[in-house]
Amino acid sequence: MGLLSACAKTHDLASNSVKEDYQYAQGLIDSNNYARATIFLEKFSGKHAYSEYAIKASMLRIYAAYKDEEYILSETLAVRFLKQHPRHPNLAYVQYILAQSYIHESGASERDQTATQHAIDEIHQLLKKYPDSKYVSESRQSLQKMYNKKAKHELYVGKFYYDHERYVASTNRFKVVMNKYQTSPVIEEALYYLSASYMHLKLKQNAQEIIAVLKHNYPQSVWSEKAASL
Repeated sequence: MGLLSACAKTHDLASNSVKEDYQYAQGLIDSNNYARATIFLEKFSGKHAYSEYAIKASMLRIYAAYKDEEYILSETLAVRFLKQHPRHPNLAYVQYILAQSYIHESGASERDQTATQHAIDEIHQLLKKYPDSKYVSESRQSLQKMYNKKAKHELYVGKFYYDHERYVASTNRFKVVMNKYQTSPVIEEALYYLSASYMHLKLKQNAQEIIAVLKHNYPQSVWSEKAASL
């Protein structure tokens, strides 16, 4: 066992055979040793930068970093690959990993949503550039999830303003949900708080219009019932 460990440690320094090194990295990934593969492939890139395996090793490292849940690294590597190899036949895959990396980087809806927006942008790029790729179906589902997260964020911030009686600011946030995220599960609640904000601002007609929309589109919603009391 000690001898095998010593041999593996020595090999991690990279051999003189580019093919052997690449196969070793592939073996690490096949055995789910993603962290070690990521480190090894970094050394590989330095030693075999101009070899026939260089581009394949770059893609392998993106995959290894992603599987190791090092999402900032997989994002960085994917962005670099897309810039350096704009005509590579597997760009759809790299674009997919980039979008997925941003998705994993995005935090709870209460937090900053910069990564969520990046994920949305990259998914749009994937759907636009590679409409026939095998990643389209999953990416569309991910896109809706990111829209839902953005909508929840706008609702969260809007309710914060509402609770602090800053009704102009809350109105603006709830209107974002109404105008941009109509398929989100929080749309009913956002419409209720939008109408309530209008009422506090003495904009009764605006409030009535929103209440009418809420009742018409979501007649069974608890938020429609609450709106009736306004």
